[in-house]
Amino acid sequence: MSHRLPFVAGASLLLLLLIAPQGEAQTIPSPYEFIDERQEYGLVVGMAPSQRGQLDLGPGGGTVFGARFGLHISGPLGLEANAFFLPTDRMVRVPGEESGIEDLGTADALIAGIDARIRFSLTGNRTWNSLAPYLTAGGGVAFDFAGRSEVEAEIPESVRFSFGPSFLGVLGTGVRWLPTDRVTVRGEIAVNYWKNGTPEAFLQRGEEAIGQPVPEQEWTPVRMLTIGLSYRR
Repeated sequence: MSHRLPFVAGASLLLLLLIAPQGEAQTIPSPYEFIDERQEYGLVVGMAPSQRGQLDLGPGGGTVFGARFGLHISGPLGLEANAFFLPTDRMVRVPGEESGIEDLGTADALIAGIDARIRFSLTGNRTWNSLAPYLTAGGGVAFDFAGRSEVEAEIPESVRFSFGPSFLGVLGTGVRWLPTDRVTVRGEIAVNYWKNGTPEAFLQRGEEAIGQPVPEQEWTPVRMLTIGLSYRR
């Protein structure tokens, strides 16, 4: 019997080596991975199509620049703080002497906004194939830092349009791509609601003189399409 022991041991070892790869081949990796980091710091850039409001008095569109801070709370919920700048222009318009609206030119506008949002991740605190789609909603405030233009210097105060400070409401959706343990790439579509007030002279002239309904104030939806790069820790 002793001379058969080496043969039996060798055969057993060979059998184990043949079985082991088959066991590994049956392992199915999960497409879901947990996100361990709690904080994100990032920059964003994008575009805002022009949406000046019903009377074409509000800020136009252009390239958006911004920054973002994110904090994971628990499960699918997170908090975000956002800031953006939108260098653009606005049209300087006055009621016509008899009827209609006269265009005097354009003025520079530098729209800035800050907001806080709640982020709801559709995959919880995990990614699916490194992707994490989400919904977001929040509010803040928007300003115009450009000041008065030369075009407006000679027109009465009652005719001048001024923007902000205005409450800023935000609704959006997007997707986060986490290619590494520290980097997040994000694409987002958000609608920003801000208020365009109507100069007093437009309200006094009324719909008959202007040729269209004159809202006392108008909440204008402004879409922003952005991409961003963030560092997680």
